[in-house]
Amino acid sequence: MKNKIMKRLIMTAALTLAAAGTLGSGSETKAQPLQGEESVYCVGSVSKVYVTAAVMRLVDEGKVELDRPVTEYLPAFQMADPRYKDITVRMLMDHTSGIMGTSQIGSFLYESNDTWHHDHLLDTLKGQRLKADPGSYAAYCNDGFDLLELIVEAVSGMSYTEYVTSKIALPTGGTATGTSYNFMGRDDLAPAYNANNLLYDNESCMCIGAGGVFSTASDVARFGTAFYKGNGSLLSEKQKEEMTKLWDGKNPDAHKDKNGLGWDRVSKEKYEKQGVQVLEKGGDVLLNHACLMVAPKEKISIAVLSNGGSSSYNSMLAEAIMDTVLEEAGINVTEDEREFEIEGTVPEEMDEFAGCYVTQNALEGGTMISKVSFPQHAYMHVENISPVSTSVKDYAYTAEGSFAELAFEVEDGMEDVRIAANPNVLRFVKQENGKVTISCEGRMVAAGLGSVFEDSYIGEKLEENPVGGEQIAAWEKICGQNLFLCNDVPASASYQYAIIRMALCEEVPGYVFYISGQGTRLLKILDESHAQAFQSIPSSANRDLIDLSISSGEEGTVLISSSGPAYRTEEGIREFRDSGDVPDQQGVTWFRIGESIANATVSIDRPENCAVYVYNKYGDVVYNSHVKNASFEIPMPKDGHIVFIR
Repeated sequence: MKNKIMKRLIMTAALTLAAAGTLGSGSETKAQPLQGEESVYCVGSVSKVYVTAAVMRLVDEGKVELDRPVTEYLPAFQMADPRYKDITVRMLMDHTSGIMGTSQIGSFLYESNDTWHHDHLLDTLKGQRLKADPGSYAAYCNDGFDLLELIVEAVSGMSYTEYVTSKIALPTGGTATGTSYNFMGRDDLAPAYNANNLLYDNESCMCIGAGGVFSTASDVARFGTAFYKGNGSLLSEKQKEEMTKLWDGKNPDAHKDKNGLGWDRVSKEKYEKQGVQVLEKGGDVLLNHACLMVAPKEKISIAVLSNGGSSSYNSMLAEAIMDTVLEEAGINVTEDEREFEIEGTVPEEMDEFAGCYVTQNALEGGTMISKVSFPQHAYMHVENISPVSTSVKDYAYTAEGSFAELAFEVEDGMEDVRIAANPNVLRFVKQENGKVTISCEGRMVAAGLGSVFEDSYIGEKLEENPVGGEQIAAWEKICGQNLFLCNDVPASASYQYAIIRMALCEEVPGYVFYISGQGTRLLKILDESHAQAFQSIPSSANRDLIDLSISSGEEGTVLISSSGPAYRTEEGIREFRDSGDVPDQQGVTWFRIGESIANATVSIDRPENCAVYVYNKYGDVVYNSHVKNASFEIPMPKDGHIVFIR
């Protein structure tokens, strides 16, 4: 045992594991009572293992074939790209469908089970193209798992919620597992506190297949036992084995995504060295986070659910528990320390890799332009540039042909440099399509808890985009001004990030940044009214891509995203002066905060079933009516905005 805190965690986990082991010992399992008082959480993307298991049950029953086209089970499924006909059920499960990513409207809500996302998913996809040939590479894709949800309903004749509770949870002993449809309003939902200790309305993820399962830690751990070797409570050994195969098992690439069917990872190097296979799936929604980790042969199932933090932190805790449980079973798991031999000179053949790259790196904080150079061939210098931040890092060339991050910027030559603690390690890789990509190997570390190792393609070299001055000028008109979300459902959590901006890329003309509170994206300008996702990075750096179009009409200019959201410009937005301006019509109504009430507080009797948000001049939320017991005295920051959604 590492320390007293870890000992208590392991003791708690051991009780859950013992119950799970008993539950997983036979082909049938009766429901078991909850272990004490447990809270129910949204498990986020751990839901993907649930919907994958649901479809695999139907495969066992001979009702679905993994390598048949999705259109055989969903005839209404269409896309604005003829390649959609080549998408198979398996490709939805392993993220290789080529679908852009996540349809946003009605997806993440506060205390609502509005069915808009479920009812309109096929309509949204009908207007989208594919970002890649189906099957060419894996990039995380939520919409694929919502299509699996629809397949379960179409083939089984049951609602997906009914199928999960009766065919997935019940056979594994789950007594408190459901979905956003039937779990909203329960008394045992984990209270939704944010980092500032504000209590919010409980969130509901209406991408049910991708992230809308609710459960307790005990139930999720019991569900994990269904993947134990020899447990037939849910699936045959054949289908469980299918789920654990690397998606590109015929041609493995260390930098590509390492998922199987439903699982984020079906192999972790430090465990494989000891002959232990570990399966893992993480999940995040706005405030709830989850991790399920299973060792099938050793019969260990660990579920870590939390309010606050992240699935990465939950993964670190699950891994620490896994290591300790294995240690008690006589299996010692360790990770090798990385050592680097610095070369004094960067070879001249590396010069072809100098230039600008589009990079999407969770270790660095989002999409940016990375400008690469090799000063005097002594080291690699990288400027990471985005519309919201800029950073500089230097890297030493190593004997293995990689570039290891240095602890400090190089100032007076390479005589007194050292490798950073837990360095990012970059490599340049030429793909078969001729594109030059960057891979990054590194660790996200949480002191006292652990670390998460990542090795992935993160970037692609930018090509010139010689569009004309008229096209750039058209996009320049919309850049630099606020754009306001105007079409999501009333309970949507997207209004937390409702004000976005666009910015032209100065480093490489012909590109434009899309900037929101959830991150940035770089798009290629096609013409005066269209910009498109362009990169082909073969990993989840290419997740959630969007195309944009500009539309002008009687109500002004609107920016439309292929994922669903539409944003209006400031033109036509009226001034809010007092409570008499509160609208009584349905829809999304924006106001500028008037000078007469700037920096004051206004008493507003909020209309029933109407959400209210207030934003300061930077677009940050300063008031959200989804905070429990939110005051009717509402702040009015100078140069801010207020929106009513009903």
